[in-house]
Amino acid sequence: MSTGVNPIEAMNEAEQAEELAIRSVSAAPMLEEIIDDLKPVVSSYVVSGLYGFDNRMYVNISQLAQNSVSLAQNVQGADLVIEATDHESADEFHEGLDLLDIPVNF
Repeated sequence: MSTGVNPIEAMNEAEQAEELAIRSVSAAPMLEEIIDDLKPVVSSYVVSGLYGFDNRMYVNISQLAQNSVSLAQNVQGADLVIEATDHESADEFHEGLDLLDIPVNF
């Protein structure tokens, strides 16, 4: 069973999570403008729902952005640990070969 990680792909995934956070935060003003445009043209029954939606929307977008940033940081951190472990293992492998004094072509 192989459990390898491609560090370049992992960093790409982290960048995508960062992009999600940026897009989430930038969507909030657009949604606020849409809701503000709706408030004067809808009935009083709908306006109260828009205020509730407005409040929940900001909480949800903020949480999505925070989770996206955390995801990006976690992926980046894991990727760095994996790379460090790979380098350490490679060094130990080469040290073991040197001790055996067996010529191996790489």
